[in-house]
Amino acid sequence: MLASYHRGNPWNDELVRRLGEASERLGVPLEVDYLDARRLAEAQAFQLQLSRLAGRRAVTPGDRLLLLDDAALRFYLGHAEAMGEPQRVLALGINEPALRRRAEERGVRLVAYRPVAEDSLRFLVELFGPSLPLLVLGDDTEVGSALTRDFLENLAAVDGATAVEVLWQWDPARVRAALARAPAGTRVYLVEGQTTGAGDLSREARNWLPALEAAGVPVFCHLPYQVDLGCAGGAILDTRRLTQLAVESLVGNAFERLPGMLEVEATRRQLHASFYPRLSVANRERVDAWLAVEETLGSLDTQRRWTLVGWAAVGLLGVGLTLLAASRWRMRRRLLVDATTGLPSRQALENAFINDATEQDGWLFTLFCPGLRGFRQRLGSEAALGVYREQLRLLRRLLPSGWRLYAGSEFTLLGRIPAGHAARAESDFDALLARFEAAREEGGGPRLAWYASLLPLAGHRAGLAQCWAALDDGLLRLERQGWRQPVIRVSPMPRGVATRFRRLADDLEALIEAPEPQWRLVIQPRVCPADGRLLGGEVLLRWDHPSLGEISPGEFLPIVEVLGLTARLDAWVMARSLAWFAAPRPGAVLPILAINVNLASLEGAGFITALDEQLRRHGLDPRRLELEITEHADFSDPERVAQTLAALERLGVRLALDDFGTGRTAFQLLQRLPLSTVKLDRDLLYAAGREPRAREAYVALVRFCEQLGLDTVAEGVENGAQAEWLSELGVTEVQGFFYARPMALDALLAGYAPSSSMAP
Repeated sequence: MLASYHRGNPWNDELVRRLGEASERLGVPLEVDYLDARRLAEAQAFQLQLSRLAGRRAVTPGDRLLLLDDAALRFYLGHAEAMGEPQRVLALGINEPALRRRAEERGVRLVAYRPVAEDSLRFLVELFGPSLPLLVLGDDTEVGSALTRDFLENLAAVDGATAVEVLWQWDPARVRAALARAPAGTRVYLVEGQTTGAGDLSREARNWLPALEAAGVPVFCHLPYQVDLGCAGGAILDTRRLTQLAVESLVGNAFERLPGMLEVEATRRQLHASFYPRLSVANRERVDAWLAVEETLGSLDTQRRWTLVGWAAVGLLGVGLTLLAASRWRMRRRLLVDATTGLPSRQALENAFINDATEQDGWLFTLFCPGLRGFRQRLGSEAALGVYREQLRLLRRLLPSGWRLYAGSEFTLLGRIPAGHAARAESDFDALLARFEAAREEGGGPRLAWYASLLPLAGHRAGLAQCWAALDDGLLRLERQGWRQPVIRVSPMPRGVATRFRRLADDLEALIEAPEPQWRLVIQPRVCPADGRLLGGEVLLRWDHPSLGEISPGEFLPIVEVLGLTARLDAWVMARSLAWFAAPRPGAVLPILAINVNLASLEGAGFITALDEQLRRHGLDPRRLELEITEHADFSDPERVAQTLAALERLGVRLALDDFGTGRTAFQLLQRLPLSTVKLDRDLLYAAGREPRAREAYVALVRFCEQLGLDTVAEGVENGAQAEWLSELGVTEVQGFFYARPMALDALLAGYAPSSSMAP
């Protein structure tokens, strides 16, 4: 990435930080160069950057390049050769129209956020009335004046808002003077540009917004760094979504099909909490997030306590303090809103459950859409969030009167059904999902099904932890069943079980940031059934919990799936496995390393690029890596799956279908997908030893795979009779306890060294 400005520029720092986070989430390394075109004249900055590039390859040919703001794009357009002629280039924050046209002509993709200013202005009109006079704080620098003119064009397009004056140069004194001559009710709006009028290079200017706030002059805006500097809010650009879209677009498979310009709209309506008492209930609902909540609550407490001093004389101090605490709690409860959905948060539901007896009966439920998780992996967070919000709007419209929705984690909704609906809650929920399905098909939206876990509260006889654990477990059971039924009814878990379930979920969410030393990798050998030669090894994950001991993968992996942490787990396992595989060690040579990867992770933006980079960095032959995909994965869109696997095949990686014979995969998929190996599930081998027809079916599967040119791996080999039969049958490889249990990584190489007893 080439950033136009220096470290310390608030806008520059905000986007660099967010782009770094997005790149880390996607497993894509990011290197940043700073052009420094604010502290230096642009020509001087360009010359300095050219001297840095001389003698080194800052951007390797074929790499992806991110450009941040106008100066970086101008440098690239004039010096693309010096930057290595990258194949994909994407630019953010480009303001000059002529520069945008030149960029599009060169195939540069642009990410723009111009609609954000209009969103912010409309938000303020909704809050403060249809006749909204504005004092606009502009900027007379070259870039700032263009931005100010753009803003004024946006302002002209918004009904109900007018600019009474534009200050092209401003400071707090000039703002107060302009407000003195402006109409009553005039609000102040800060245009983006050189941060705060005179520029972020001026320490004095950094204090202007706090000075205006202290003087009782709120200033509205639409960029997050302006909020950090002291603005009172607006419809604020979601830089997390912006940068996620940018990185996913740059590294994704659909880059060539993207339009020349992508536009991002604001979705986070923020307002300083001091406005809360002044707004109607309806207008409070328009706000997604409140700013400076604790500070405002503290201020209100101070004011109210001074009022209560007079009450003490008449013996009402205790009553007053009680009212103060209740008022503070009610305000805090109203402020608990999820920024992504606009719904009350889970904390709001828990507060109501604990503090209000009327909330302690009826039903609780969770709603989950597994398809959205895969949608995000394939098309990115921006697209998935857009679909999520569309589905949410439809759900809210169809929700029966009195039912309440709350925001959960990652495409999960929480809810409460009041006691009056208890007798028919299950049938009503079935009807709701049926109406939703019909409305969705009528609207032509994506075919994404929702599933529900329902729990009767029964007068609050169980704790919330037991309820949440039971609802989560209900979703896990639906998933294990292949999402065959839309609704499942559950009961509160026993306290000990609920505590363990919730503890594992909480520990996993914390552990994913730094899995060592609790997570460790082991490996189980795959050998030739005829002579026992080592042909490969499958990496497996183990969790050594510091207080609960070893946790079975069968217990914690489904929780990882529901928490939406699978992609991060897969990335960790992949990185550690490849690093071990590449390191020189004494002992046997491992021909093939097999790693289990979730199909949704494979389809995630940046996965293939990151894998290619890791293989190159470690100097590994891709043909020695085999990725195992379980047959229980979502193969509902075989064309999409085939495209993903074909890209991995072009990389040279081997592909295996794991647990074959127990899922719902059609046999024609074996013919359509670019697989190299099929792993026959252990249950098939167990059945083949007991039932003649199962034995015939096993033989038929092996012969079918042979006809397709696929290697076969028999899983679950536990005795010599099975091993001998599989060898006679012509199975390519075998794996199971008869040969070896999963062991430490280095123990495998030592055990199969020529002098070892495990060696053939």
